[in-house]
This record gives sequence, C-alpha cells and structure tokens, in this order.
Amino acid sequence: MNCNGSAACGLGYDFSRCQHEPCQYGLMNNFQALCKDNIYKALQFFAKGYGKNNEPLRGYFLTFVIAMAFILIAELNTIAPIISNFFLASYALINFSCFHASYAKSPGWRPAYGIYNMWVSLFGAVLCCAVMFVINWWAAVITYVIEFFLYIYALSYVSALDNALELTTVEDHVKNFRPQCIVLTGGPMTRPALLDITHAFTKNSGLCICCEVFVGPRKLCVKEMNSGMAKKQAWLIKNKIKAFYAAVAADCFRDGVRSLLQASGLGRMKPNTLVIGYKKNWRKAPLTEIENYVGIIQ
Repeated sequence: MNCNGSAACGLGYDFSRCQHEPCQYGLMNNFQALCKDNIYKALQFFAKGYGKNNEPLRGYFLTFVIAMAFILIAELNTIAPIISNFFLASYALINFSCFHASYAKSPGWRPAYGIYNMWVSLFGAVLCCAVMFVINWWAAVITYVIEFFLYIYALSYVSALDNALELTTVEDHVKNFRPQCIVLTGGPMTRPALLDITHAFTKNSGLCICCEVFVGPRKLCVKEMNSGMAKKQAWLIKNKIKAFYAAVAADCFRDGVRSLLQASGLGRMKPNTLVIGYKKNWRKAPLTEIENYVGIIQ
C-alpha cells in the first residue's frame, strides 16, 4: 500500500473506511437540517425532503455528482486525505456545537442521551481536529480556511447587532448627521419615483424605510399586511434599492403614520425625515382626508 506521505497510513490506520457507514446515511440529513435553518441562502434548494421519512433526495444527487467528480480523478491516495478531512471537520463541528450549546445553557438544547457530558463533546471535537492534521496537514489548513469564511458569514447578524449597539454611544454631531428617512410609498413598487428622489439626497448613506399603512378592520388588515411583506422586501432587493419595508395596520392613515414615526428604527438609527408624496386632488378630496394629510406634515 502506498502511504503517500500520510502519517496515519504509516501507523496502520485507514480513516476513510471508518467514515463510510455514518456518512452514507447521516451526512445528508445533517446537511438538510443546515439548509432548513436558512443561514446560507444559496443552500435553501437542498432543504426540501421527499416521502414520509423526508428523504433529502436533492442532497443525494449532490453527493452523487461530487462522488463522480472524485472518482474520475482516479487517484485514491490523493483524494482520500481530502475527503477524510472534510468529514472529520463535520464531526468536529457537531461535537463542538453540542459543547457550546451546553456551556451557553441554550434553552433549545435538550440532549436525550442519558449519560451525555459536554466535556466529552469538547474532547471529541479536539480529537477530530488533531486527527485531521495527522492525516494531511495542508488539507486540514484548507478545510479550516473554508470553515472560517462560513463562520464569518454566519456571524453577519451578530456583527450587525454589535454595530447597532456601538452606535448608541456616538453623540449627535453635524459631521456624523445622516438623513434617516421614512418614505410613505405604500407598496414600494407603486411609487418608485418617491424612492428615487429619496436616494437623491441620502446617497445610500442613511436609513431608508418604505412604509405602508393598511386602513380598515385590524384583523383583515394584519392578514393582508403579513402576506405581502416578504414579497415587497424582495422587490427592493431585486431592484438594488437599499431600503427596508415596514407596514402597520390602523383605523386611519394619520394614526398609522404616527405609529410608524414613533416605533420605526433601531437605537440611533431612528427616522428624522418624513418623505411623503405631494397631494394633487386638493379640490376633490374629502375634508377629513385633507385634514389627515396636513396633520401628518405638522
């Protein structure tokens, strides 16, 4: 047997055989669970399951394609250390996730295994990492680099939250002033010109919230509002408009705008500018409608 410079092979260990059975049946279920968490948007396609056991058939097909790609290389001594490292990395992450959930006392983590101990999970993670370097050090380094970038991507929410909290310590000053706009567009696709004029003075350097007020019975309005929020935010992303969509249900338009002005924003990113379309039907509109419009401006 050609050990190809592998320390594990020199010691008489064949880690690729140890991984075969659990990877064949469990790996795709773990991958499917990751896709369902929707942390990585590009992997959402593989979250769908089929049949009563929710089998990840799309994941199986992906496995087939990857396996065929490695088989066509036709150099087992070259590909075995790389594959083994990635599988050991997945086991290390699972073990460390169990340890971290226990150490942080996460309320959603309730291990059913009777004699589970979090320090055993940590030891398993460290052992997997050590074996990765025993098998092939450069493959382990590549694996850790890939995991590092995935970890940074997954921490985007935490980073955004930390930055928002840091802003609370920044005092108001003329040099750090930014227009933070509430734009009364209704549905953002109905008044794109209003968004264009807002962009003309924010230049994507200030907060922009596209707001819509649903007027009518609260129960019906909330249902209509919730059903369209994702679609309207997706429209903003598709058209590369750096803005958020927010909606509120109210008994009248004026009350809805008042609620938006009071509750919109986060920390120091609170709206300081109201953008509203110019009313054209002054002569024909009912008096109460005109009063509401003027009251919003006041």
